[in-house]
Amino acid sequence: DAGMDAGVVERRVFVTSTTQNAGLGGVDGADSICAAQASTAGLTGEFKAWLSTIDSPAADRLAQSSDPYVLVDGTRIADDWDDLTDGTLAVILNLDATGEPRGGDVWTGTLTNGLSYLDSDCDGFTSGASAGSALCGSTQTINAGWTASQVPRCDTPLRLYCFEQ
Repeated sequence: DAGMDAGVVERRVFVTSTTQNAGLGGVDGADSICAAQASTAGLTGEFKAWLSTIDSPAADRLAQSSDPYVLVDGTRIADDWDDLTDGTLAVILNLDATGEPRGGDVWTGTLTNGLSYLDSDCDGFTSGASAGSALCGSTQTINAGWTASQVPRCDTPLRLYCFEQ
């Protein structure tokens, strides 16, 4: 189509349709959940969780794209990585890999700038025990709360955000 910008590649993002406690198997386990849900929905490409441990921030784990970040329906949430990490999204990030709305909180361990929340991380997101806690975000807001809203116990069932690489 002559009207399309052939140089623009969009990075799709979604929230998982399932919830799980923080015993995710670390960032690799969380990435596997994202990959599986993307594959089941027919999304091609590599997807990783927007998840940080104290030792491994999302800003180091994920591609910092100069391309727009969009929901699976094409709605733009951020113009690029800098826009994604400036503390505000354009719209709420609440669609799953199939485009269905999903509400609730999301395990992140990640501050708005993509760096790690350093107070606690449920043993690197390997523990779903009630004794620990980790940072989560909310699918219901576009301000900093999308990634950093509260610190629930590790046994709380929450979703994940998944980002195309």
